[in-house]
Amino acid sequence: MEALPNIIAAIIILIIGYIVGKLVGGAVRKVLEKAKVGEKLSKNALINRMLAILHTTFERLIGALVSIFFYVIFILVAIDVLQVEMLSNFVNLVLIYLPNLIAGILVLIIGLVAVEWIVAFIRNTTKEYKIGGADLIATFFRLILILVVIVITLDQWKIETSIVYTFLQPLAWGIAAAIAVAFGWGFKDIVGEWGKKITAEWINEKKFKK
Repeated sequence: MEALPNIIAAIIILIIGYIVGKLVGGAVRKVLEKAKVGEKLSKNALINRMLAILHTTFERLIGALVSIFFYVIFILVAIDVLQVEMLSNFVNLVLIYLPNLIAGILVLIIGLVAVEWIVAFIRNTTKEYKIGGADLIATFFRLILILVVIVITLDQWKIETSIVYTFLQPLAWGIAAAIAVAFGWGFKDIVGEWGKKITAEWINEKKFKK
C-alpha cells in the first residue's frame, strides 16, 4: 500500500512518455518528409543498403529513433519514481552514459555518410584523370575511413580501443604509402605535361622580351 502511489505515478509517467514519444517522433518524421531529406540522401549507396535491410525510409527511421529516445527517458524517470535503490542506481548510470551513446550513434551515422561522399569524390577524381586502379584506391580509402569511424564511435561508447590503435597505425601508414605511390604513378604523365607547358611558356616569354 505504501508503494501504490509511486506505482500509479510511474504508470502515468509511462503513458505520458508513450504519447510524447509518438507525437514528437511523428512530428520529426513529417518535417523530414516535407524537407525531402530522404530524397537528398537517396544518392548515398550505403544509406540505401541500410534502409533496404531495415525495410523502412530515412524519415521513418529517424522518427522511430526520436520516439525511442523519449520512451527511454520516461522509462528511466518512471523507474526512479518507484524509489527502489538498486533501480535508481541503474538509472543514474544509464543517464550518465546516455550522452555517450547518443554521440556515438551520431558519429557512426554522420561518419558513414561522410565516408561515402569522400570515396565517391576520390573515385570520380581518379577516373577523371584516368588514374589506373581508381576502384582499388577508392576501396582502400573506404576501408580505412570506415575503420576510423568505428574506432571513434567505440571511443564515444567508452569501449577499450587501444589494441585497435596498435594495429591501425602501422596499417594506415602502409596503405597511405601505397596510395601515395599509386597517385604519384598515376599523375606522373600529368605532372610531366604541366612541367613542359610551364617551361615552354617561360622560354617563349624570354624570347619575346629579347
